[in-house]
Amino acid sequence: MEFVLRLVEAQATYFQQGHEELNRLAQYRKELGAQLHDLVLNSAREKRDMEQRHVLLKQKELGGEEPEPSLKEGPSGLVMEGHLFKRASNAFKTWSRRWFTIQNNQLVYQKKYKDPVTVVVDDLRLCTVKLCPDSERRFCFEVVSTSKSCFLQADSERLLQLWINAVQSSIASAFSQAHLDNSSRGPGQVSGYLALGSAATLGSGGAARGREPGGVGQVAAQVQSVEGNAQCCDCREPAPEWASINLGVTLCIQCSGIHRSLGVHFSKVRSLTLDSWEPELVKLMCELGNVVINQIYEARVEAMAVKKPGPSCSRQEKEAWIHAKYVEKKFLTKLPEIRGRRGGRGPPRGHPPVPPKPSIRPQLGIVRSKSESPSDDLGSLHPGALLFQAAGHPPSLPTMADALAHGADVNWVNVGRGNATPLIRATAANSLLACEFLLQNGANVNQADSAGRGPLHHATILGHTGLACLFLKRGADLSARDTEGRDPLTIAMETANADIVTLLRLAKMREAEAAQGQAGKVNLDSGPHQILAPCLLVPLLSSCINAIVYSTNMFWAHKRAWPSEQRKGKARGCAYDAPTHQELAPSDPPYCPVMLFVVGQLSSLLSVLLRG
Repeated sequence: MEFVLRLVEAQATYFQQGHEELNRLAQYRKELGAQLHDLVLNSAREKRDMEQRHVLLKQKELGGEEPEPSLKEGPSGLVMEGHLFKRASNAFKTWSRRWFTIQNNQLVYQKKYKDPVTVVVDDLRLCTVKLCPDSERRFCFEVVSTSKSCFLQADSERLLQLWINAVQSSIASAFSQAHLDNSSRGPGQVSGYLALGSAATLGSGGAARGREPGGVGQVAAQVQSVEGNAQCCDCREPAPEWASINLGVTLCIQCSGIHRSLGVHFSKVRSLTLDSWEPELVKLMCELGNVVINQIYEARVEAMAVKKPGPSCSRQEKEAWIHAKYVEKKFLTKLPEIRGRRGGRGPPRGHPPVPPKPSIRPQLGIVRSKSESPSDDLGSLHPGALLFQAAGHPPSLPTMADALAHGADVNWVNVGRGNATPLIRATAANSLLACEFLLQNGANVNQADSAGRGPLHHATILGHTGLACLFLKRGADLSARDTEGRDPLTIAMETANADIVTLLRLAKMREAEAAQGQAGKVNLDSGPHQILAPCLLVPLLSSCINAIVYSTNMFWAHKRAWPSEQRKGKARGCAYDAPTHQELAPSDPPYCPVMLFVVGQLSSLLSVLLRG
């Protein structure tokens, strides 16, 4: 029995040791199986591709066609070339056949072989390609960049797909190469990218502009310095280089691709290192941030015991999380509970609202309600009403983001306030960040109130020059008239606001240039008679003449209204109060701002002439 027992124990020890050894090889067996699976898939894929290519080559040999061009990059950076039809951008929308080439991360074309090339997209990283099924022609696609879009037509469905794949492959290759270049530079060096985007100056139309040295690093460092922005908002990957400008969060490159697939009505993705950033957009990103937005969109994550994905999670897990967070909004706090929270941060730091300038005609202004106390109960407010209330003085961007997350209409109309919208209320509060936030989330810049006045009208009435410039950049209608038949320029002339008058005049001049097809292209080597085309010279001179006539009429009307004693007091530099016979503090006549405007217009005209 002892011998049998020892034999059984020896057998048990043998098999136990064998089991432990096999367990040590489990990970190796899994890796080997995964490699085998990948090899089988790649082999099947290559076999299928070779069979398809063999069939296509046979068909081409029978049909006498040339073989398809390869998508592999050649020694000179050439990816693909061929004939395409291009739709012109003029009023006639004519189509012309051109030779297009994808080479060195650019899309270019030329009319003939020896003609100079015309660059369509200077940097393929800043463009996208999409089909145009609603076009009047077949096999059309569109290449959309930050500054313009180009409609193209291929000869067949096969070539259409081939060109789209070529553009997409070139974009992916350019991003991969840029990522490798950044890694080789090291953390302390700044890349030399050129940014293409919407310029901060009025009427630039999104033209390309170079970035100052260190500008890219400054924007990324400033945005990432906000609490919580040093890691991705959705997966917590460190050093995110992308952002959602309408949400106000930072993202890693993988999460940014998922956000981009949601559509711009959910998330507008922009690069912190490639795109241009306006100052107001940078301040908006710093005012919101990942912490504030996650308090809204992840309010019930802990209560629901949901696990947030990490940096090492798969794309499918991150995509499911982002879709549930922003599209389905599963983790939002219910409406009755959310209203007790005050929305995090208060008004923008360092930017107190500026009081409105006194108007010559008080009836032009917005009808203001009684001042709301900060302790007003917001618990019973509709999301649209909450958005309207938060856009007022002082504005609260976190509360506005909270209202939008709970389904508030960004163009919600307050019937009790003369059909005012949140954008009009933010304009009355002179909050540039609140207006920028609403515009980024789809606010209509031309929606008017019951008096027919849009945001540009109210900015002109209140003398908010910065907001007027912002609305003009966002496509505000210069010719819109209120119920009294006045457009923004007429209101600016009535209030004698020289800055806004000049701004509106310049905007009208740029519209005239665009209508003439010039698009601001001025040859500085030409003489003054060639620089100042009629569409540019006539509005400038007419504005000066109108201002001179207006100021002259104001002067004589003001002078005739003075009594003799008042004129004597005015000669001494003092205003005179006739009923009380008391001299008041010195004051300027009402025509001084208009005269300043005239001098400014004549100075700009003279500078253009001298430059020619």
